[in-house]
Amino acid sequence: MKENDEFILDIKRLGINGEGIGFYNRLAVFVDDAIPGEGHNVRITKCENKMAYAKSIEIKHKSPDRIEPVCKHYYECGGCQVMHIKYEKMLEFKRESIIEALNRYTKLNPKSFEIKPTIPSPDIYGYRNRCILPINQGLDMKLHTCMIKPNTNYLTTIDDCKVQDPLINSINEQILVIANKLKITPYIHKYNRGVLRYISVRINRTNEALVTLICGEKNNKIKELAKEIINIPGVKGVYENFNMDKKSINPFGEETNHLFGDEYIIEKLGNISYKIYPTTFFQLNTKQAENLVDNVKKLAKLSGKERVLDAYCGVGAIGLYLAKNSKEVIGIESNKEAVVAAEENAKLNNISNTKFYTGDASKLINEMINKGETFDVVVVDPPRTGLDNKLLNTLHESNIKKIIYVSCNPATLAKNIDSLSDKYQVKQIIPLDLFPFTSHTESITILSIKE
Repeated sequence: MKENDEFILDIKRLGINGEGIGFYNRLAVFVDDAIPGEGHNVRITKCENKMAYAKSIEIKHKSPDRIEPVCKHYYECGGCQVMHIKYEKMLEFKRESIIEALNRYTKLNPKSFEIKPTIPSPDIYGYRNRCILPINQGLDMKLHTCMIKPNTNYLTTIDDCKVQDPLINSINEQILVIANKLKITPYIHKYNRGVLRYISVRINRTNEALVTLICGEKNNKIKELAKEIINIPGVKGVYENFNMDKKSINPFGEETNHLFGDEYIIEKLGNISYKIYPTTFFQLNTKQAENLVDNVKKLAKLSGKERVLDAYCGVGAIGLYLAKNSKEVIGIESNKEAVVAAEENAKLNNISNTKFYTGDASKLINEMINKGETFDVVVVDPPRTGLDNKLLNTLHESNIKKIIYVSCNPATLAKNIDSLSDKYQVKQIIPLDLFPFTSHTESITILSIKE
């Protein structure tokens, strides 16, 4: 096989990025915008040792699950990957992605335990409570919110995102009107200069918003802009942030200044309140996050006598939710700001049976266990890279009876489960759709120590 070869390819399954996968002489071929069950006439665009990439030239046989995306920016944006697939079918594919990962990376039989149907999102449109969008100047010489076009370095204008809360779209639009009036210049990455680099807006369920203006250089017009933004309905606070590092992959820079209004907004999961600051990590889909913590609580089956260890605790979203049904919750998080926020949130909710520590989870847990501390339940909610070998070894050597693993990556989940399978057995996996129209699959796995 070589580049520009053309042939008919039957699509067998979905890849982790939402692309269709077919096989040609046992070689996996990845095709964007293709659905399992379809036949595509494809052209090879890139060849590697064990895989190839292709572009669909023509769909020879369409899946009955193919639909027209409702977003006009879908094929230019890349923020969503599977809006061309019926939502109900995509829920099935997300469950199947976990089964495929288990088959590929473990010795386990997925039929030996329960894998629940994927829990649908309460809202499939307008569910995102936060945006961080780059700013560019269009041919009309006005500023626009953008996304990076897939597989390029080009910015494409996004003026109406279907998965963002409508209030965010409205606030962005009003900010740009003011910024254009003040003739604020956009940041130009190529030259590493210009003022407005990103706009960040995050909201809560009572339609209160925090706005952060992320800048590539300091300019007095930003304070003028912020002074007008605070008068936009719903905006409760405005910040400025400076990111002058051309190579930075994180939108936020080191310096953040509060300019006007409130310093934070309050969000709730159930009866627990959380302070949300501009850089605070909080799940992007609030209603589905509530389903997530509810299911963690049900799986934990706490009686009030258990010591719970919350690794990767963040701002205490899960740990504080479990605290009122636990004897004690110990949270560990590497981000100092998140630990401070978790402690603030404990005080905000009058919760006194929690302790939060800053540090590496694998190191601190190992130290605690070596000192004789015991835990009944451990909750882990790691990044997409999963648990590291140190923590896996610590868990393997511990006598913790129950592990609840919240995962955002079926592949690393499966690999970690396989590493723990000598000592722990999987009881149940619950997939959740935390990000409708994307290929991401969230899940909760309950593991118990073998007798």
